[in-house]
Amino acid sequence: MKPVLYRYRDSESVIKHMDGYTPGEGWEPLYSQDQVDQLQAQLVRQQKSYEAEIKVEIDSALERAAVACEVIENERWALYKGRPPYTGTEPGRADNYVQGESGGAGSCASAIRALKEDTK
Repeated sequence: MKPVLYRYRDSESVIKHMDGYTPGEGWEPLYSQDQVDQLQAQLVRQQKSYEAEIKVEIDSALERAAVACEVIENERWALYKGRPPYTGTEPGRADNYVQGESGGAGSCASAIRALKEDTK
């Protein structure tokens, strides 16, 4: 067991291991290299787990945004075409601006979903 750090008795004083140097009386090994390696491996596993959780949350938020865009797209298209819940007499029926809103919202949904693919 090769120590990485030494601690002086019950104090907060700590020194790093140096090749060719042996601490004097009162200095005790604090961590071995094996313990440090285990802690680093544990931190890497936790980080990967957190990254996976964050990815799921981001993908979920992006999907909700894309669905909101699709709702707008379908609502604007229904208005443009005069389909239910519209009667066809509302302002915006057969209006190029409303048709453009529908197309733009659809493009927005596609762009948001493309962001999801980019994060993989």
